[in-house]
Amino acid sequence: MRFKTSIKNISVLTKLTSCLSSIGKLAWLKLDEDEIRFTLMPEASVQVFATLAQDTIFDDYRIASANENVINLEVPLLVLLRALRSCASASDATLRLTKRASDNSPILCLTITTSSNSSISSGSTLVTQEIPVRVLSGASVDGIREPMCPEPDVHVILPPLAHIRSVTERFNKLSLGSSPSRVSNGGDGSRLILSANMAGQFKMRLVNDAVKVESLWKGLNNPNMEQAPQSTGDRPQDEFAKVTVDGKEWGKVLKVGGLAKKVIACKFPVCARVRYNGC
Repeated sequence: MRFKTSIKNISVLTKLTSCLSSIGKLAWLKLDEDEIRFTLMPEASVQVFATLAQDTIFDDYRIASANENVINLEVPLLVLLRALRSCASASDATLRLTKRASDNSPILCLTITTSSNSSISSGSTLVTQEIPVRVLSGASVDGIREPMCPEPDVHVILPPLAHIRSVTERFNKLSLGSSPSRVSNGGDGSRLILSANMAGQFKMRLVNDAVKVESLWKGLNNPNMEQAPQSTGDRPQDEFAKVTVDGKEWGKVLKVGGLAKKVIACKFPVCARVRYNGC
């Protein structure tokens, strides 16, 4: 089993890892000849599947394994993030799968080269960081797949996520302040109703015994999607489809959007999904 590559786009990999680490501590990293995929399935309801073509962030990419050149690793995201942040000023960075000399445990070894041109000295410095990983068998992850969904009732490009996140935080605070019983019982005190239509509108609503508040965004785009034609059957364009979400978990989802240029929200008959495009 061999894996070694140069990192040509440290910024994208660092941002992606930072987004993922805001939701969970561990990720399944799948490496193959064409793609890298991070899969995050914490105990909470939020699931993340992030796939990038390997040449988006890597160069001189070499991989080999007995499992059809596929390598599956369990990676601690915060440790990986700290290592990647040290590469911000690096002139060169390489990543390889190897074993720690002291105990033969598998690690991702990140080696960076930094240049120094100070008045005192000039030259380069080599820094190596170790990210402990666990090698996963193909059988142990074979059943983990991105869920298949039917055609959506509604799909819309969301407004800037920073705006939605700000409103979400205010709604969550309002709900916490108005639902002391839920807080005392360990709940987050927040259930938000998200709704959208094919007329470019998106709403977020908080309703409980003490508070009723709503935010509405207009003039949004309803994009054409391969699995979701612009036509949505007999549903009127101005009819809203809605889903109820946990406010705390919805806030976590919004943190993942810092890497994307476009964010598409889809409401399916039995679930909702947020897709990030243009990474």
